[in-house]
Amino acid sequence: MKATVMPFLHDLSPTSLLGERQRLLTTWRTYLGNFLPMPQIDHRIVNDLCEGLLDAVTEAQGTSPAVLTDGLRGLLSALSVEFAERGLAPSQTATFIFSLKHVLNEAFSGGSGAMEDIHKLIDTMGLYSMDAFISRREQIIRRQNQELVDLSVPVVPLWEGVLSLPIIGTLDSSRAQAITEKLLFEIARSGSRYAILDISGVPTVDTQTAQHLAKTVAAARLMGAECVITGIRPAIAQVMVSLGINLSSIETRFSLAEGLRYCFGKLNYTVVKGG
Repeated sequence: MKATVMPFLHDLSPTSLLGERQRLLTTWRTYLGNFLPMPQIDHRIVNDLCEGLLDAVTEAQGTSPAVLTDGLRGLLSALSVEFAERGLAPSQTATFIFSLKHVLNEAFSGGSGAMEDIHKLIDTMGLYSMDAFISRREQIIRRQNQELVDLSVPVVPLWEGVLSLPIIGTLDSSRAQAITEKLLFEIARSGSRYAILDISGVPTVDTQTAQHLAKTVAAARLMGAECVITGIRPAIAQVMVSLGINLSSIETRFSLAEGLRYCFGKLNYTVVKGG
């Protein structure tokens, strides 16, 4: 039994696109389901995107030459945002748009100037969607990085007038700035006079790390708070001595408990055992 082949339509125009709208959409959805499955995205969203893109292309085809309208740009941006947030690859975004070429080629005879124009328009759409996708992906990455920085800079009130800032991991320039900003904000908000910077989770301390710590301590001092650095392990102490790092102007203690004891003494607090 021979398969039925849909006849070519020779007139590629806004009128013919509107007249064949439903058939084109059905063909496009079938093609996507067979060659570009996207289980991450609800089929209703895919249908809405297909309808919106085809209608926008039909509208743009009414201009000469066909160009990206503001509405089409907005739709492509929305598509790219949806794909980026659902974890799809940039190539899938472009392939989704370029697949419209296949649908139109099946429905209309090629070689006409109108077909060439619409192919150029779809190419432009694909490139625009890639740019929008990458931009959105970069925004997501920056937001996630900021969330990680916020999580890695927890300023904890240990006692009235005493803050604790446990530092874990490598201390680079951007992270040091985030630590300083968060600490100064909490000092101003709580009116605390002492802050304990615990570096027991820092793998090693080099000259740059020591400079970052010293700047943080100096900034806190300008806010009227004294910083105590705790958690300096024997191995790190030896490295600091060999590098000539001098923290003599900063109060240091071996452990967080010793640092808290120092702050209590400065605040004239007395710890009494219960019972």
